Amino acid sequence: MCRALVMIAVSLGASPDPGGGGEACADGTTAERGDLGAELTLTPEPSAGFRPAPADTAAIVPTIAAVPTEEAGATPPMLQDDERMKMAIDHAVAARLARHPPFYVPATDFTPPKGLVLHATTHRDSRFPFALALNGFVQGRWMNLARGVTQWTDATGSTEPVVNENSFNLNRIYLQAAGYAGSERVLYNFALFGSTNAGLLATVAPVGFVGYAVTETIKVGAGVTQVPGSREWLMSSQWPFGIDRSMVNTFIRPSYSPGLFSFGSLLDKTLFYQAGVWNGIDGGAAGLLKNGTSMAWAGNLWWEPIGPFGLGYSDMEHHESPALRLGTSGVTARSPATILANTPGFSNPENTIVRLSDGTPLSQTGALGPNSQVDSFNYNLATVDVGWKWRGWSAFGEYSWRLIDGLRGTGAFTRSSLFDQGGSAYLGWCFVPRTYEVYGRTSALTGPFGSAQEFGGGLNWYLHETRQNRFTFETLWIDSSPAQNPLYPYRAGFTGTAIQAQYMVIF
Repeated sequence: MCRALVMIAVSLGASPDPGGGGEACADGTTAERGDLGAELTLTPEPSAGFRPAPADTAAIVPTIAAVPTEEAGATPPMLQDDERMKMAIDHAVAARLARHPPFYVPATDFTPPKGLVLHATTHRDSRFPFALALNGFVQGRWMNLARGVTQWTDATGSTEPVVNENSFNLNRIYLQAAGYAGSERVLYNFALFGSTNAGLLATVAPVGFVGYAVTETIKVGAGVTQVPGSREWLMSSQWPFGIDRSMVNTFIRPSYSPGLFSFGSLLDKTLFYQAGVWNGIDGGAAGLLKNGTSMAWAGNLWWEPIGPFGLGYSDMEHHESPALRLGTSGVTARSPATILANTPGFSNPENTIVRLSDGTPLSQTGALGPNSQVDSFNYNLATVDVGWKWRGWSAFGEYSWRLIDGLRGTGAFTRSSLFDQGGSAYLGWCFVPRTYEVYGRTSALTGPFGSAQEFGGGLNWYLHETRQNRFTFETLWIDSSPAQNPLYPYRAGFTGTAIQAQYMVIF
């Protein structure tokens, strides 16, 4: 029975996330788990190996007493014993799931929230096992962009204005349903993602997948998820270090797309992966308007050699023992060069528009020479990353390389290929455990059409000592942004200061 209940917990834990993306993705949620399903990653989020947050688990831990002594131990495990506490939390979640729905299962130090469990039966007590849980998140954000220049000139020679901005938005609204149907092995996850940043008439983007648990740790699925192009992209938009992802990641990564994939863990849950084939590097132009049968092949691998790493890269929980995560990812695809993804009211705002390192869209007429027009290209991306946590201190860094070649189109191109590289870095200190955290962040990019950088920092306030309720204030200086996305403070050619405040509730 306990195994069946754990299966419920695992099944309900998978979720897609849009760039803010929910993560039934490589980290144990669906793509961004909440963004577009939470950012549509496709593998379960590995548990964090540290003590539980009092606010999140105090009510759960007492139920450990219901677990047989040989499983839970006669007394609760020591808080500093990461592995034993993880087992206790797993048993506590299973015990809670044994109750009659509906009931709510919050996040722990190890797992994202299961959410509101509306129904949960197994093959032991029903001819048709079925589980359904609802969760999601809302980001309310204020953003002010104060320009440092009045205009910028793109690669075609056109001069564009740089403007100030001041706005309030529901940056991401994400609602997700997850569970299994007919068998504990048959998984489903679907979510609706919207944002007022793209305008109130913007389409709500659906994300999700249907899948099958081949084993307890290996799953396969088909659906709309994040294309696994970088660690920062796969990290759910629920758990970023600061307000959101970096400028370099926004510029260089792929997006969401329909695909076929597998995700899971190996080597006693220390090695995790997500890999598969998708229609294209995004579900907009690259997926709809491609010519021929080319697909996007992508994968992400990460290793947690000294214990579970936990949610995000912040150590608000204060690991008693060091935690380390090492990872890498890669993408290769043949892609059309069309700006359909930029059409207002049509697409997911997280869709990718491939740009030159100065911010000029690659598909823009004249981008690579007078009267030239790129119609298609090869997109190749590789990244490496490292994350570390210990006693409130945390650090994260990722480096990316992108090669664009195989250019086809009309006119004479000034270049036959484009090679861009850049990285991001974060450093944080939670000086009041589970409550107040300061952090610094930076990213930089260089390519044949110019270089860019950003640096800044901010404050995280975890209300009620939980990640599910957080206020963040952040200030950034941006120099010559090559990225553009309405969900982030990045506008092509922008130089100036970005000041942001965000209140996020995860449920």
